[in-house]
Amino acid sequence: MIHFSNVTFRYGMSSRGDVLSNVSLHLKPGFIYGLLGKNGVGKSTLIRLISGLNPASQGSVRTLGQKPQLRLPSMLQEIFIIPEEMTFPPITPAKYGEIYGTFYPRFNAGDMMKYLDTLQVDPRQTMSTMSQGQRKKAYMAFGLAAHTKIMLMDEPTNGLDIPSKRLFRKILDDEPRDNRLILISTHQVRDLEQLIDAVIILNDSAVLLNETSQTLLDTFYFGPVDKKDENVIYAEDSGRTRYGVKLKPKSGIHVPRENPSPGEDEQDLQHDGLDLELLFNATLYETKKIQHHLPQSDLGA
Repeated sequence: MIHFSNVTFRYGMSSRGDVLSNVSLHLKPGFIYGLLGKNGVGKSTLIRLISGLNPASQGSVRTLGQKPQLRLPSMLQEIFIIPEEMTFPPITPAKYGEIYGTFYPRFNAGDMMKYLDTLQVDPRQTMSTMSQGQRKKAYMAFGLAAHTKIMLMDEPTNGLDIPSKRLFRKILDDEPRDNRLILISTHQVRDLEQLIDAVIILNDSAVLLNETSQTLLDTFYFGPVDKKDENVIYAEDSGRTRYGVKLKPKSGIHVPRENPSPGEDEQDLQHDGLDLELLFNATLYETKKIQHHLPQSDLGA
């Protein structure tokens, strides 16, 4: 669905060097991707390259089989972008859908009203007078109702309160994924941990990681670790507890038991899923170790 082949991007003759350098990436339908990286590493640039808002300086980008920089209508009608910040004219969400929904062949006004109701957005209020969080939810409702094959989100949970973040996760989790690709760029990693199907990590102009959440959970344990444990790849202290990432036994996935026997490793029993913050830090500081233990994946280059 989205293919990057040896892509380099730089802004003109910028002395800062390449924003992205020799990046190869394959993104498939059926996945919600979490795109992680520090400020300025190229997350927003990646989104702009996918949608054709920026052309690659070198290499090849293909989105839905097309050159995105051509911005052909047949591609644009299948891509929806939710930017971090947005402004709107003084019209209601319903009117917005009536005007702009014509650009998307599968836009469904009834679905938009359903999403607005779920996200608790008043369809009678003009979008220009809404708070930042309400505007973002109204635009999400429109984007979801457009039913595009690709949805690109840049910091979608910024400006949302805690109940709205929960509703956002629920809607995306309930969305059919078979023929759809959703890419979410965010720093709010706790908002994504139970939602995403795959993780992409950018740093130093390169893709350090592009792997499914299930493979990461099959390979690594995330949680409290012992300083003496030789399987620990990365660790950090938080108060009195040491948290880290360690390699799981090759014999299989550890399934926590409700009532451990005396002497069992209680640290292993506290594992309850993917910790994106630990994964991100481990990938940045122990890149080769993380990459070495992951199987070859067709999600990557």
